[in-house]
Amino acid sequence: HACGAKVVDLQTIAEKVSSPRGGIANDREILVGLTFDDGPVFDHDDFLHREHGPQRSFLNVMRDFIARHGAAAQPQMHATSFVIASPAARRAMELAADCGFPDLPDWLGEGWWREAAASGLMAIGNHSWDHVHHAVEAVATESNERDNFESVATYADAEAEICAAAEYINRKLGGAKCEMFAYPFGHVPPYVANEYLPRHRDKHGMVAAFGTGGRAVCEGDSVWNIPRAVCGWHWNEPEQLAAMLRHA
Repeated sequence: HACGAKVVDLQTIAEKVSSPRGGIANDREILVGLTFDDGPVFDHDDFLHREHGPQRSFLNVMRDFIARHGAAAQPQMHATSFVIASPAARRAMELAADCGFPDLPDWLGEGWWREAAASGLMAIGNHSWDHVHHAVEAVATESNERDNFESVATYADAEAEICAAAEYINRKLGGAKCEMFAYPFGHVPPYVANEYLPRHRDKHGMVAAFGTGGRAVCEGDSVWNIPRAVCGWHWNEPEQLAAMLRHA
């Protein structure tokens, strides 16, 4: 906001990227989409961290901004939480010591999804069926390879990881639509980005997909691999993020 950026929903970003008029190069607005991965309940609810104390949820941080600056400051304020669909996969990750909170029950639960989607400030996105995560007993891909989403290289694998996830999430949302996909680990399988997503939209229902390119959108970027700048990977301090926005 201080850098003059406009926070918008991912639908707006996707429409800009896919526009046949080539509007990105001549657009002087800085549009920013906010995204959070994996779907912890902390996206929606405040919680008490065992080491760092009270933590404000992402949704409530946005509400705090609106309360402080007024609704007109960022009238399109919005964010997307990309969630993992499989209840079994989420449960396995909850209990895994290396995922962070094995002593906190249901921290990857789904009970908050519908309320978040109804808030007007947050959408629920698709972050695959099981994240092909090492903590999961059996993943949906034929190869059963872990921690490498690039192993999704067939129609059957893509259906199991993307389409099945979308169907499950949509059933839980009660009318809202899950239309955005984020690649687990930022791994972008060529088959998924170049074949499955663009050619089977009527099946999976996605309208855009997001990687982790670590830069602003450029002319010619594919709507099936829109780059994101990830906190902890591409920037760590507010000034680093501000510099990226100024460069954009």
